[in-house]
Amino acid sequence: MTFKFTRRRVLIFAGSFALVLFLGALAARLYFAGQVVVALLKDAGATEIRLQISQASLWRVVVQDVGFLLRLQPFAAQRVTLERAHWWTPSLGTLRVEQAKLSVNLDTLPKTEPTVAADKSGGPTQLPLEGIYVDGQLVVQAAGLPDQALTVKFEARPAAGGRWEGKGRVTAPGLDLKAEGQYQLTSGDLMFKVPTVTLDLKTWQGFLQHLAPQIAGDWELEGKLSGSAEGRWADDKLVAGGSVQLREGRASSTAQAITAEGIEADLVFTDFAQFTTKPGSLHIRELRTGQLTLRDLAAEFALEGTDRIAVAHASLLALGGSVTAEPFRYVPSRAELDAVLLVDGISVEEVMALTKDLPAKASGRVNGRVPVRISSEGLRLGTGWLALKPGVYAEIQFNAKGLLTGGASPSSPSYVVLQKVESGLLKLQISELRLDIRPTNAPEGRSAQLHIAGEPVDKEVKAPVTLDLNVNGPIEKLLNMGMNSRLSFGAGK
Repeated sequence: MTFKFTRRRVLIFAGSFALVLFLGALAARLYFAGQVVVALLKDAGATEIRLQISQASLWRVVVQDVGFLLRLQPFAAQRVTLERAHWWTPSLGTLRVEQAKLSVNLDTLPKTEPTVAADKSGGPTQLPLEGIYVDGQLVVQAAGLPDQALTVKFEARPAAGGRWEGKGRVTAPGLDLKAEGQYQLTSGDLMFKVPTVTLDLKTWQGFLQHLAPQIAGDWELEGKLSGSAEGRWADDKLVAGGSVQLREGRASSTAQAITAEGIEADLVFTDFAQFTTKPGSLHIRELRTGQLTLRDLAAEFALEGTDRIAVAHASLLALGGSVTAEPFRYVPSRAELDAVLLVDGISVEEVMALTKDLPAKASGRVNGRVPVRISSEGLRLGTGWLALKPGVYAEIQFNAKGLLTGGASPSSPSYVVLQKVESGLLKLQISELRLDIRPTNAPEGRSAQLHIAGEPVDKEVKAPVTLDLNVNGPIEKLLNMGMNSRLSFGAGK
């Protein structure tokens, strides 16, 4: 059979050959584009890379179904696009990452960053891009907690002087954060600002406990946290400050039997990295521990690092009066609190009601100065005193036979009156009352001395009574202030 070359056949052959060459070139372009992308990802430390190049031209490259692992954290994106208006310009154009998804497992994150020698030669003078746009999700994971998906939107553009400027927003249930910044390519310096951030503590308390178990502990947290920040990252150092506010706060601990409600706080951080602040304020509407209820707690304090709090002023209302603390410092790691309390108008009746089985009832108001130490071992009182307010009378009624007559002679003229007083048949009107706690001149084993002077309330009974009673053994067992024995501060063992 003889094959004849006709014009029509030649044109068909030429067209077919050109199509094959075009498809081959396109396939080669797609292949080589894919190889370039894979190589770039490997250089960045990615592993288990998968992707599909769906389009590759001088003006547009489209990568679909992207997936890889970066430091064991999975990343995926439905589409990554590079577009440029002019193929002859020395730029890759605009980078768009759509429907990205990065999963971060807090349990598998490295505890420390790898050590990298500082590069003093300077970075690139420019990045061959005209813009970066990212739209996707950051999924935060931790053992025992439901995944939290954060919606992330970010865009950045080159600016003058080798700088890049960008802004972004992160939103999720109970979280809203806006940020903006400038990055200097040559030096690697980053200037940033977070104009607003809000966080719902109840929604995120599980992750807070996971990240900072020594601080959050077993606390159930509620409240609206808000703030702002501004700073700079340069020479591998962070210098940043900002403000933090807490409103509608509530905290409770089953282990320590404490519940605090109506918490408000305002702090201005001078250095987030060093955890230092200007003097700030804290107010708690009500705090309950055991039988004791404290109200209107107010404090002025400053953070002096991650493990030091300087309290300039603290006050509260309790037991019918007020308590003010002299300035003190608190170190959370020691799980101890040492403070001197100034008491004004505390109700004796309310204090005694906190302790069961006391052989007396009393009314009146006292002032005083009492050093207090609270630790994992409980409450301990230092050398101090409580005394009846000047010009104020009190009443006391005993129910302890032998308390007053134990050392008295039955033939004494006052014996019968003392019997009635100690058995509760006669109340005493007190003009003098003073409790000295751990006085310096007390014998060993004696924790307090109580002085009482008065006379029966019944005006027909003329028998002045003066009592000096000693408390042997720990006074804290008698005056435990109604606090639960589990009460402690900080992370004590």
